[in-house]
Amino acid sequence: MRGFLFSFVTLSICLFSLDSLYAKDTTAVVEELSEAIVLGVRANRNAPFAVANLGLSELQEFSFSGRELPMLFSRTPGVLAWSDNGLGIGTTYMRIRGAGDSRINVTIDGVPLNSPEDQCVFWANMNGYSSLLGSAQIQRGVGTSTNGDGAFGGSVSLSTKKPSLSAGGEISSSFGSCNTFNTGVSFSTGLFWKHLIAEGAYNETSTDGYIHGTSGRSGSYYFGLNGLGRNFIIRYHHIGNFENTGQAWNGVTAGNNDASLMDEGIKTYQDMYAHGLGRYNSLYEQIVFDTGSWSFPKDSKGNYRTQRYKMRDGSYWPQTTDNFWQNHNILSFTGRSGQHFSGNAALHYTYGYGYYEDFRYNNKLGKFGLSDPLISKTDFVRKKGLKQNSYGLVANINYSYSKYNAIGGISLQQFRGGHFGLLSYIADAALDAKYRAGDKDYKYYDSDASKNDYSVFTKLTYKLGNHFHIYLDLQYRHVDYITNGKNDKFYKNEDGTFSNQELDIDVKYNFFNPKSGISYSNGAHRAYAGIAMSAREPERNNFTDNGSYPPPKSESVRDYEAGYQYNAGPFRLSANLYFMDYENQFVQTGAKSDIGEALTTNIKSSYRFGTELSAAWNILKCLTIEGNAALSRNKILDFDEHVEDWDKGETIIHYDNSTLAYSPSAILNGFIDVNLGAFRASWHTGYVSRMYLDNTQNQDRSLPSYTTSDLNLSYTLKFPKFLREVVFGCNFSNIFDAHYAISGWVYSAIYESGGYTNGNRYYQIGFFPAAGFTAMGSVKIKF
Repeated sequence: MRGFLFSFVTLSICLFSLDSLYAKDTTAVVEELSEAIVLGVRANRNAPFAVANLGLSELQEFSFSGRELPMLFSRTPGVLAWSDNGLGIGTTYMRIRGAGDSRINVTIDGVPLNSPEDQCVFWANMNGYSSLLGSAQIQRGVGTSTNGDGAFGGSVSLSTKKPSLSAGGEISSSFGSCNTFNTGVSFSTGLFWKHLIAEGAYNETSTDGYIHGTSGRSGSYYFGLNGLGRNFIIRYHHIGNFENTGQAWNGVTAGNNDASLMDEGIKTYQDMYAHGLGRYNSLYEQIVFDTGSWSFPKDSKGNYRTQRYKMRDGSYWPQTTDNFWQNHNILSFTGRSGQHFSGNAALHYTYGYGYYEDFRYNNKLGKFGLSDPLISKTDFVRKKGLKQNSYGLVANINYSYSKYNAIGGISLQQFRGGHFGLLSYIADAALDAKYRAGDKDYKYYDSDASKNDYSVFTKLTYKLGNHFHIYLDLQYRHVDYITNGKNDKFYKNEDGTFSNQELDIDVKYNFFNPKSGISYSNGAHRAYAGIAMSAREPERNNFTDNGSYPPPKSESVRDYEAGYQYNAGPFRLSANLYFMDYENQFVQTGAKSDIGEALTTNIKSSYRFGTELSAAWNILKCLTIEGNAALSRNKILDFDEHVEDWDKGETIIHYDNSTLAYSPSAILNGFIDVNLGAFRASWHTGYVSRMYLDNTQNQDRSLPSYTTSDLNLSYTLKFPKFLREVVFGCNFSNIFDAHYAISGWVYSAIYESGGYTNGNRYYQIGFFPAAGFTAMGSVKIKF
């Protein structure tokens, strides 16, 4: 860390000492240098990549909803988003081009946000971030070199708002369906003492959730201090996050550990909804099961019956929760020297601590390493937690002269963390007294981890003639990862006791990720073509939850992109064609860990091929029609599935040219926007085609296509004095009350002696639905 600090100070002094004599006015400095902060990780206009840019107005309008950012991103081409609770709040996920969260690089002001071990972003810990941002860029595919984990489906660059030179603030509040309440407040002191700006914000969202047992509360708080010089800005940002959210990581599960509702004709989420299970949560309740008839009884209305889990004292288990606290600290220097040089450097430190707490109904003692001569199963309450410390330096130097534009960057990040598991309740009183003497939580696993991630890159753009730009981007990245200790998996010993799986992982990776391309611009026309290569390391779960699949390998991709854009007058059009050729791609198997993490395994050869289209037409000054489409073919050329076989233990089934899981062939979005000045209205209709839940391309184990529509209305009152404006808004989601699942998981098995052949497997699906029709009203006051 001393080395990082020395590098930061050295760069700051160098840039400060070269401060230009030609000072600009403060407004221009703020504008120009705020853009320089993210210059190193964003694609500029001449880069040969497919991007979607979101501006301040879109982010601010979305902040009314209290929903997480992926729900906004899902309106751009090729992006899907959903949440556990059905409302887009709390535990939320996203995919770009079919690739999940761990394969999407996310930064804020150039600082990595992905958790180093599982490489995901915990969007539930970022509630209210949309109100803090000034812009966002979504790159689809490999994209430009960035800081942190490699981008395999895409990358998201978030940029905080520019410091405001004028004092002001705003208060916002919204309330809607499922008792969802969002409130926010922010302020800026404006420029004081000629050089300083202080700013802050607080946002909080609470909800009962659409799915049973998913009520929760989450939010964020922010403080920023900005020091402005003639040609530089020094910024300190502290962003804190908290959440206590109800969990439903099993989704709306069609059955229990004994039997599947699929055998009773339940095939889709619509079937679950029609039989009273549309909001069912197996972490909160269970479907009543009759062991005598080996069936699920129904009530007089034809609905399946459910019952809450009970504790030993007869009280109900309240809900499964995720409890997490995190704070980011970023100290950055951004400066410009003369007309040709600019640079940015940032020190960052992130601390996180949290745990899941969930009820485990009738679990085997061996699952937690316990043994007893009298009983083999009972109920438990467990806490699975982690602590994280991540710190580092990111920096880049930008040089622009004549036909050349060059950027050099470095990212140094170190991670130290740990995982632990505690039993805070055991239903059997004698067993509880044995392992939890004195009512002290019993620790059943504990492990430590460290990860170093170092990378350097250089990007060069050269203008060739009047219309062409040549682009070259070279990155070297080194990763080493160590984890040791006791994992939460157990092996049975000969004497009947259990021993933890011992972790002893020490791996190192070196990656070279080149990218190049050419672009052509002439008036309203722009065309580009490029190739980008990227490689990335396995996630923690690839080592610890790999099951019977071979040991994990690093994966790589060659991404070929070509596109055309037209932008003139009232009409805008863009088309992008891509081919992503993967080697050892980690693909989701359809299975999940017991805390809802999607499990993946290496596939030797696979590809994603598709086109992304978007168009907008300003028919009238007040009326715009827009649309985008992502059409793709996503295939595994050669795949061996390891299937649980209740007769033989395991069966391997080979597939050729099967469709990748979680990769719909069509995602369509259409918009109608009306802007009458004070009054605005926006209609959105989206369509997603059938999506398979595993890699076997079996329609039984898939989600059918769906269409949904939303309407947003707002009216603004402007005032000339201290109170600047008041904005009233209404949001209506899923207007036609469609009942559909956006994502899910599947478990399947072969049991030929029981009548379940490979062509007619026993299977069970967990559905992650969106809520039916919901509404929310909001008001925002600016002063």
